[in-house]
Amino acid sequence: MNRLFASIRERAERRAIAAAEAERLIATYRDRAYYEARDRVRGRCVDGAGSARYWTRVKLEIAKRQGISIGLSGADMRA
Repeated sequence: MNRLFASIRERAERRAIAAAEAERLIATYRDRAYYEARDRVRGRCVDGAGSARYWTRVKLEIAKRQGISIGLSGADMRA
């Protein structure tokens, strides 16, 4: 049972860290924040330390906050 609660807590911590990173990128890059995170997922950024999974989490958080629809006909589009 403790393992289950630890897993839930770890997931919540990862989400909180990704949300904080999303805020930082939005503050820095504004409308380009999503594309910056997407480039970091693809390994195109020098200071993009972190795994592709981490940056995907950040990218999805930014998309949610900025109203970007993902995966429409292979393109990312603003709603």
